Amino acid sequence: MSDATAVSRPAWRFARPDEDEQPSLREVNASITVPQTGIWFRRLFAFMGPGYMVSVGYMDPGNWATDLAGGAQFGYTL
Repeated sequence: MSDATAVSRPAWRFARPDEDEQPSLREVNASITVPQTGIWFRRLFAFMGPGYMVSVGYMDPGNWATDLAGGAQFGYTL
């Protein structure tokens, strides 16, 4: 494993985005719109995504923490 590639972009916690790119508090705490049209399971999937993330974190927190740490360190280069 001596041929590791260097990350061309710093990890998210080390990056310093411009002030214009940071969302405001109102944008961060905004509600997510649920689609009113389409098939019924499309509305269900709007709730299943966050619920699935919480359930994985509850059932296997070690794996979830490892995935988050790897993503934080290497970003999209994984």
